[in-house]
Order: sequence, then structure tokens, then C-alpha cells
Amino acid sequence: MTSIRHTTLLCAALFAAAPLAHAEEAAPASDWTVPMSVTLVSDYIFRGQSQTWGGPALQFSIEAVHSSGFYAGFFASNVSDHRLPGAAVETDLYGGYRTKVADTIGVDVGAVYYMYPGANWEDSPFVGMNARNRLDTAEAYVALSWEWLTFKTGRTLNEYFGWSTNNSPPVLGFAGDPAAGVTGNTRGSHYFELNAAYDVAEGWNVSGQIGRQIVRNSTGLDITYYKVGVTRALPDGWSAGVFYSASSEPNAYKDFVSLDNGRSDSDIAKDKLFVSVTKAF
Repeated sequence: MTSIRHTTLLCAALFAAAPLAHAEEAAPASDWTVPMSVTLVSDYIFRGQSQTWGGPALQFSIEAVHSSGFYAGFFASNVSDHRLPGAAVETDLYGGYRTKVADTIGVDVGAVYYMYPGANWEDSPFVGMNARNRLDTAEAYVALSWEWLTFKTGRTLNEYFGWSTNNSPPVLGFAGDPAAGVTGNTRGSHYFELNAAYDVAEGWNVSGQIGRQIVRNSTGLDITYYKVGVTRALPDGWSAGVFYSASSEPNAYKDFVSLDNGRSDSDIAKDKLFVSVTKAF
């Protein structure tokens, strides 16, 4: 009698637990992933040029990725008004679609909108070259990847960070090269670059980049840029990297006069070693 009772209780317990186990197994995985990160970098270098006048930057990034391949993201970083008139912060909104066309071949098509809240070329200290014009820039891009290599190109859909014949003209616009400057509408400025990222050992990644930025309707402003680096993955989502940035250093970017005070200057495209520390969530 006791044996029968124990068997009955065991069966009842199994039947009671079965719906719970089934519910746990049936819970669908989310179609979304939302990676985010915070990075401290000793210099914010964008296509060979310092955006922070050689100083450090604190950066935040978040991206929502759907299993279908669609994604949208947000990036923020402090910048310098010496380099970008009236700007203190850069905030980027971007989105697009990524997919695989073969096991090792991927395609990424999207657009990014660079925003500088409150910034305007009217904040430039150079009288007569400070007509009102925003820095905000829209850019469409496409990338093709194969294993650890990615080729990417993009084109601006409006003026290139507000550069115009008013604020960046030849003769007056660039102290390092008086002949350099904008000669027409900079809409349609474009870039192309080749990026590599390869895991050489567990937790170790080496990367490289070579690119070319072409400013439409300009002279002396196009720049070729390079970057190599090593990144080490650390526990709990941390990583650290050291990088070397170099460029063709056009004379226009040497002795670049501050767009905040009109007096100090900096070589904003000089070769430079910089480091980063990132926490991913």
C-alpha cells in the first residue's frame, strides 16, 4: 500500500512539473539583441583627424539588432570647439541592414546622421567667414565584408560638416596652406576605406585601416588616413587597445587655427599613438 502511494505521489509531481518544464522549453528567444558599450579614448580620431584637439574623449554606443538583419544605433562623444565651431558633443544616429550573401561574404547598407547640438559656423571667430550654417551631416554608406576584411564607402547627402565657400575658402580658410579651400558645394563628398580585424590568439585582435576622404569641390583638403592597432579582451566585458594613427597630413590641416579663439593652432592630422579602454554590456 505504501509503495502504491509513493508511486501515485511521484506521478502527480511529474505531471505537475511537466507544464512548467514545457513552458520553459517553449519560451521563444528574442529576435532583438541590444549591445552597448562605454569607451574612454585618449584622442578621438576620425578619418585621420582629431576631433578633440588632441585631448581625450568619453564615448557611448548602443545598437539594436534584429534577427532579420535590420539595425539602428546611437553614438555619442565629446568633441572640441577648437575643431568644430560651437560644438561640445557629437551625437550620431544610424541604421541599416546587414545580411550574408554567402558563408564568408556579408553586405551592410545604411546611413548615419552626425549631429552637433547647438553648434553652428556662426560661432567661428573669423568675421566675414561665419555666416550661419549647421555642421550636421547625413551620409549614406555600403560595406562588403569577406571573413576578416571589410571594404566600405560612403557619400554625404548634404554639405560636408557645413564646409562652404564662406567659412572655408581658398586664400583665407586654412593657414597651413593658403591655396587650399572649398571652391563649391561640398555635398557629395565621399570616402572609401579597407578595414581588417583578425584574431591572432584567444583574446587578442590585430586591426588595420587605410582610407581616403575626398572633399567635393575643394583643393588641398583630401586626405589619406591609416590606422593599426592591437586589442586585448579582458574579463567581464572589458577590453583595452593601443593604436597608431597616421595620415597624408595635407598642409591645410597643419597649423589649423582654432575655431574657438582664432589664436591657438594644432596639427589635427598628425601621426599619433592613442589608447582606449572599453566596457561592453
